[in-house]
Amino acid sequence: MPAPLEPAFDALTAPTTSRAWRWAATAAIIGNIALNYVSQRFPFNGQTNAQVSYKYPTPLTPAGYAFSIWGLIFLSLLAYAIWQLRPAQRRNLLPDAVARPLVWANLLTGLWLVVFAYELLVPSMLVMLGILASLAVVYGRARQLVRRADAPWYSSIPFGLYLGWISVATVVNVTLALGTKWQPDAELSLQLAIVLVGITAGLALSVTWRFAELAYPAAVAWGLLGIYVARRPSPDTEVLAIMALAAAVLVAVLGLGLTWWGSRRTSNAGH
Repeated sequence: MPAPLEPAFDALTAPTTSRAWRWAATAAIIGNIALNYVSQRFPFNGQTNAQVSYKYPTPLTPAGYAFSIWGLIFLSLLAYAIWQLRPAQRRNLLPDAVARPLVWANLLTGLWLVVFAYELLVPSMLVMLGILASLAVVYGRARQLVRRADAPWYSSIPFGLYLGWISVATVVNVTLALGTKWQPDAELSLQLAIVLVGITAGLALSVTWRFAELAYPAAVAWGLLGIYVARRPSPDTEVLAIMALAAAVLVAVLGLGLTWWGSRRTSNAGH
């Protein structure tokens, strides 16, 4: 008899045994991908997210190329959506455990596109925090099942990538929303950005220490590297750029080591 999952933080994310939620998760993933495509071809409010970001620059906004990770995230989510509907996965616990919060994460991601396009910055921050919370539940449950060998190792990779990137995006969104209201001077803004880079790296390593999976720290490191590339050309942000690069390398290297060590620890515990 499999051990019970850790309790959900509320009824909206509770595990389910209904296959309808698997289909709902698939529909939410496809809808999220489609809405992202539409938002680029036919931008809401006549402007893309990149154009809105350009209007509200922050010291932590990554270089444009870094956002290409969405292609990998969406591809992996689509592969997961197909995989979890296969008859061979009918008895797999993971899709039922993550279906509800995964639906919420995708719906909120779609909502964020619209809210941000209309420059509702504080509401967009709140929506982003909702995405982060939903994905934290998804990832925690998925890794719990993978680590006790109730689900294949690769089944949590899409969620690690998704959560890793959203972790960086949340820091950027919070900085943007609060910065427009508070409007700190350039020096204080830069100091806060350096602190937030350190906090982001620390949290990434803490999560990796607990869950021992490489996709999450890899996505965080990618985001931090994007911050370095964006800040590198300016002498005024040289310290922030160096800090972001150091944090990216640290998360990547220690993330690899913690994943290897955690996998060995789990393997030894099973013998």
